[in-house]
Amino acid sequence: MIPKRKIVYIVTSVFFSSLLFIIATSVNFQNNSSARQVSSETYTNTLTNIPIDVKYNDSKYFVSGISSEVTVFLKGSNRVALASEMQASTRKFKVVADLSNLKEGQHEITLKVEDLPSGLTATIEPQKVTAKIGKKKTKKFDVSVTVPDKQIAPGWSLSHVTFSEDKVSVTSDQDTLAKVDHVEAIFPEGDLLNNTYTATVSLKAVDSEGNDLPVIISPSELYMKVELKQTSSSSSSSSSSSNNSN
Repeated sequence: MIPKRKIVYIVTSVFFSSLLFIIATSVNFQNNSSARQVSSETYTNTLTNIPIDVKYNDSKYFVSGISSEVTVFLKGSNRVALASEMQASTRKFKVVADLSNLKEGQHEITLKVEDLPSGLTATIEPQKVTAKIGKKKTKKFDVSVTVPDKQIAPGWSLSHVTFSEDKVSVTSDQDTLAKVDHVEAIFPEGDLLNNTYTATVSLKAVDSEGNDLPVIISPSELYMKVELKQTSSSSSSSSSSSNNSN
């Protein structure tokens, strides 16, 4: 017969052995859980105003109507790579709209992210954009400008306006170019004119109803000289003048 004291010793040993096993198992489980949590931790960042790289045959076609910028949501566990992509100077990825295999007409294009570092994923918003592809054409136009009444000082009236170039080149698709009525200089707001006035002005192409058209104008800016003359009355008339070359 086993002595009572020995039985107590055996039971106590088994109890403490079981307790130590449970503690060790629990600690190991917690360590494994922490390791899994660290390894699976992800970081996200939002990048706005990311330009779209549009690929197409620009010697043959003109593309209009496509958004110029998108928002990109980056996600990944590599904080160094993520931080690098946040800066424009170190960024490797780009958002691409590939139109190179498309013909003339209106198209919906799915945007893609290229050259994204490993360990990162990207979501684009919006994911799709529309674009119009047309035959590329260029035509020369004179430039006109309208000087608002309210910007001519009392006692003065418009004499004439000259620009640094006779004509400008307007490039667009064939259909849009046919709608161009004239090229207009955007007159600076706020300045009150008396005597001679000079400024560098931006240009825009408009249709017969004054709506802006999607074109490329070269040069996009001109030097403008406005000459006024004194009048006997204090009233001035609204003036619209076409280009007269220096």
